[in-house]
Amino acid sequence: MYEKYFQKYNPKPVWNLKFYKNDDQYSDGDIEDRIVEIIAENEPEQYTEAIRRDFGWPVYYHLTRTRRNILSWYDFEAESDVLEIGCGFGAITGLLCDKCKNVTAVELSQRRAMGALLRCRKKENLEIIVGNLNDIDFDKKFDYITLIGVLEYQGRFTDSNNPYKDFLTKIKQLLKPNGKLLIAIENQYGLKYWCGAQEDHTGVPFDGMNQYLYTNQGIRTFSKEALKNLISESGFKNTYFYYPMPDYKLPTVVYSENYLPKEESMQNVEMYYSRNDNSLVADEKRIYKDIIENNTFEFFANSFLVECTDSDDVGNIYFASICDDRIAEYQLGTKIYADAEVRKYALNNKGAEHIRQTVQNEMNMQAYGLNVLGSRMQGKELSVPYTDSISFEQLFVEICRCGDEDEVVRMVEVLYDQILHSSEIVSSEENIMYTLMPDTKDNGVDYGPIMRKGYIDMTFKNAFVEDGELMWYDQEWMLENIPADYIIFRSLGTVYFSYRDLNDIIPMEWLIKKCGLDKAWNDFVRLETFFSASIRDELHINESATFKKVDETTYVNNIKKLWIDKNEI
Repeated sequence: MYEKYFQKYNPKPVWNLKFYKNDDQYSDGDIEDRIVEIIAENEPEQYTEAIRRDFGWPVYYHLTRTRRNILSWYDFEAESDVLEIGCGFGAITGLLCDKCKNVTAVELSQRRAMGALLRCRKKENLEIIVGNLNDIDFDKKFDYITLIGVLEYQGRFTDSNNPYKDFLTKIKQLLKPNGKLLIAIENQYGLKYWCGAQEDHTGVPFDGMNQYLYTNQGIRTFSKEALKNLISESGFKNTYFYYPMPDYKLPTVVYSENYLPKEESMQNVEMYYSRNDNSLVADEKRIYKDIIENNTFEFFANSFLVECTDSDDVGNIYFASICDDRIAEYQLGTKIYADAEVRKYALNNKGAEHIRQTVQNEMNMQAYGLNVLGSRMQGKELSVPYTDSISFEQLFVEICRCGDEDEVVRMVEVLYDQILHSSEIVSSEENIMYTLMPDTKDNGVDYGPIMRKGYIDMTFKNAFVEDGELMWYDQEWMLENIPADYIIFRSLGTVYFSYRDLNDIIPMEWLIKKCGLDKAWNDFVRLETFFSASIRDELHINESATFKKVDETTYVNNIKKLWIDKNEI
């Protein structure tokens, strides 16, 4: 039935049906045929517009580029052989092909395997084997094996009295000495499940916490300790736990056992509910602050990514964040290493120039006398030393929460002075706003000094305080002929958006007027809209936002159903 695709595309990977038993056993239904068609009709990984046309959870989930974030940051050895178990429609298969020498992908469903083949049709270092891993004989061993969203199904697909352990034991035998297994799986006790979210596999709220007592589908997840013990019993000597958030399927940030979130870290992580939010009884996002303060994050994290090996070489990367909501040229990731190094990398080949420009921006700032941490290029990545110094943002937030208005104003003045000394000041007539928004030229508003080079990431967030001096880093963006006041606008907007409680202590409106920004504020909002539109992938953002919309009345109504006297709420 797939001959037409072979004839039309002549895919490069090896297509192996030797172990296929003509039984796919699982599926999202007929929509999978459409997913194969979408993959065939579009260039590899260019699916955003197609997702919009056939929008729904299966299409979005299988085709969104955000799926790649689970391993885009991971440092595979370039000369390695990788076995991907359960490749599905190839969400991360192409990524593995780009990072490693040879990839063998196994998929039980022929239809999904065909999607992976077409998605990776230009990859010459890939073999796709259709069949159950338990039936396949391999003629080599591997440096890495990935098990992304697969372990939980082995009660159904591994015929054994102890299917999970036996499956992992078989996998270990396929690894080279000191090879690594990467397991991604939901946490049986993830916070979203305590909040009432439907269990990802069965659709039944609280199913995992009830030990899957009523569903009994041969599917189960594990707590951290249970998973750690299972891996150990399967013969692995060492593990290292990562915590992808909001979960491993669509991660935007990855914490680890040596780098856990602090205080309000979760406030900028957007939660999503793939099925729906109808069964929620609590707001997941609001609870993380308490969980973090009480040192219980690792128990409640929604997902795990576990590095399993006999080697002592584990946990080399402590933290990663991934920004894929921009257009291709500006999609970047950041990772913090165990040896106190921070690196920024491009998510695709188009982002290399933007990485280099960030280094150049900081060099230019340093030439004007500002202190910078010292970014440099290391291969294709930007490298900068890690520091434990307090960030300017943290200091600003602490002062705000103390209610010290004078000191808050002084900190804004310190920032403003740094901005004014970062570049040459030019005539107000050169203000870029007069070009982008001609109506602002004669409206009588004073937009303040105009910077020849405006480093618009000179915000509270992008500076550390060391010995009373500001040390700048992560200066991605430079716009020419930009008002210095606009950079202050961005700084205040960013910090007040991230820390909503500040507005109740020192209102942003008061600070805007105190800084003399009130008359220009709305025009700066328009300018920010221009800038954001030039870098953001709005279609991708809107598609993902569909699953993040939660009506607070949902929680209240569900609690009322559980409460004896509904009138008390």
